[in-house]
Amino acid sequence: MAPKNLSSMHTRQQQNSGIAYPGKSRYSNPYVGIDCLSLPANFSGAAYYIYHLTRELLCQARTFPLAIFSTPEHARLFAPFLQPGDKIVTVPIRNRAEKLYFYEYKLRSYLLRERVSLFYATHYICPPPHPDYKLITTFHDMGFILYPQFYPLIKRMYFRLRLKTFLLRSTHIVAVSRSTADSIRQCYPDFPAERISVIYPGTDHVLISESKSPLPLHPPPPYLLAVNSLEKRKNIPFLIRLFNHLKAAYRLPHQLLLVGTPSNGYRQIRNEISQSPYRNDIVYSGYLPEAYLNFYYRKSDFFVNTSQYEGFGFTPFEAIQHNCPAFLYQNNTVEEIIGEHSYVFDTFSVTEWADTIYREYQDNFRNRIHKKEISHLTWEKSARQTIRLFQHLLTS
Repeated sequence: MAPKNLSSMHTRQQQNSGIAYPGKSRYSNPYVGIDCLSLPANFSGAAYYIYHLTRELLCQARTFPLAIFSTPEHARLFAPFLQPGDKIVTVPIRNRAEKLYFYEYKLRSYLLRERVSLFYATHYICPPPHPDYKLITTFHDMGFILYPQFYPLIKRMYFRLRLKTFLLRSTHIVAVSRSTADSIRQCYPDFPAERISVIYPGTDHVLISESKSPLPLHPPPPYLLAVNSLEKRKNIPFLIRLFNHLKAAYRLPHQLLLVGTPSNGYRQIRNEISQSPYRNDIVYSGYLPEAYLNFYYRKSDFFVNTSQYEGFGFTPFEAIQHNCPAFLYQNNTVEEIIGEHSYVFDTFSVTEWADTIYREYQDNFRNRIHKKEISHLTWEKSARQTIRLFQHLLTS
């Protein structure tokens, strides 16, 4: 853990140079840089990946120091976990345009100045290469290319133009699932397979950060829960139609609590809600802090996820970690990690989903997916595999 005076020391050094040095380094090796510049104000998906993996990497025993590249407002998230010799390099980035410019034209000079010999770009975008450092880049999914209908035009155009560039710049690629690795090989068959590693994220962060006494913001039980960014690929309109059928056919007493930040499917979802005869029982919440979200995972009767495609997809596994009965569409990662199960559907049949859900509801969800099915998905394991990859690349 960090020394007691780290917070004041970090603040003082950040004001002076943008870099925090917590004590004398015990390492003789150059730094491994970790990219946390893509963290947004409100966390979801990839942001949880970046934060929890970085936090666990900082806590692990290793033979090299870490340099965390972060905006000033996020530096406080990592300062308590720095070991002697680690540092935080703060970069004031105000918007996406500034971030893209920084990666392309300024980050390389930062890496050279800070003696970074290996840089881990955690969210697709990586700087131009240089002989003095190696690059690892995380690819979360390939949906921009494989399923363009799910994404806004500007985003898919950008990644179509740039994704291959980032791939070719990289010494090594980390894919967050086997299906993502397979998709990379499908889209770029000439890229060497031995330069792609699959390292699964953890799903135990909901237990690490669990709050003991959050205050409820939304409806009292009973309710069913759905947590997703409101994108087209999440297929939320089907979920609302499923809820309508459960109410009409089975007089289910529940409300639907829909949690997620608006995205490119938001307008269609609002229209679907407005047309629902049970719209007064549909409660929409935008972003929820993690403690509140954990509260609703624990208190909901069951969870539903109808996403058609994921690079990994945290929310079903978060629900399962809380022992919440989870009914899931068999997208690529659910099939990869859960496999066949009576709570996993390979069709979008409202009646099939509703019949199963109601039958299990009457049976107190006795056949729910147990969290032992995902016991191997821990941040500690993910960090240890990542450190082994770092050590391999540092010595090769």
